[in-house]
Amino acid sequence: MIGQVGADPAVPVDPTVRAILALAQGPGEGGFDPERARAGLRALTVTARSPASVASVRAVEPLSVEGMDARVYRPESQGPVPTVVYFHGGGFVLGDLDTHDNHCRWLCRETGAAVVSVAYRRAPEWPFPAAVDDAVRAVAWAARNVDALGGLPGPPAVAGDSAGANLATVTAQVGAGGGGPRPSAQLLTYPVTDMREDAGYPSRRTYGTGHLLTADAMRWFRSCYRPGAASPLASPILGRLAGLPPAVVVTMGHDPLRDEGEAYAAALAGAGVPVVRHRFDALVHGSFELPVLSPACAEAMRTAFGSFRGLLTRSGSEAR
Repeated sequence: MIGQVGADPAVPVDPTVRAILALAQGPGEGGFDPERARAGLRALTVTARSPASVASVRAVEPLSVEGMDARVYRPESQGPVPTVVYFHGGGFVLGDLDTHDNHCRWLCRETGAAVVSVAYRRAPEWPFPAAVDDAVRAVAWAARNVDALGGLPGPPAVAGDSAGANLATVTAQVGAGGGGPRPSAQLLTYPVTDMREDAGYPSRRTYGTGHLLTADAMRWFRSCYRPGAASPLASPILGRLAGLPPAVVVTMGHDPLRDEGEAYAAALAGAGVPVVRHRFDALVHGSFELPVLSPACAEAMRTAFGSFRGLLTRSGSEAR
């Protein structure tokens, strides 16, 4: 286990990130609305994206995965490579293949893996557990098609950010319990691990205003997703953790989800799961999706994805 990076709550927000936060818009007079919120996220992550921040990969190809739109990002290496199934964040309501395109590009480039990004069904049109069902089916599809994807033998790894990290680790729990293939490794970036609204994590109060993810937005996401909060399929911290694949867990210092992500990492370690933990104190929730990557963001991505590459390399060696 590797300890947290930084871990000083007094570290201020990175200046470039702070400037982007000043430009980010709240819900406006009409309150939260799915279509307006989705458009807002696309404007921030796609329309405003700096070309200099975009990572190059060998190829990006469209796919259909169990009827879901998907993309595979291929690294420069053309030999058999690890396969990673990726689920985007956005509170189970926002986000799509485009908003997290650069995240997947960085993940592909820094890990040397083929990354399959999947557009699962979103709330409120499709509330819980539709996204979970889609995620489990996507991992099973990737496991069946690993040869066609150019992957190394063995089950794929899973990765995601925020709500997508929730789906990634839930698929790992389902697989470990025999309900699907058990992923080889998991990368959980600022994960949602506890959907109980009354869970007493201090970071929810400390960082619940003034950042890209707010307490009000979290309540709205829950109202759209309508999870059974006491179900491990919604709150994986309540699930069976023994026997899960090794994990990299990434948290940000100025994030309302910081404490539950770190509690989940500690619970995994307590259950005997190998865990690499990184906390980046100057960054906020959603930093890996920002349109302009500060040096601090870029270094954090290299560090976190480099740790994940280590897990993929070890699991690939074991598969051979």
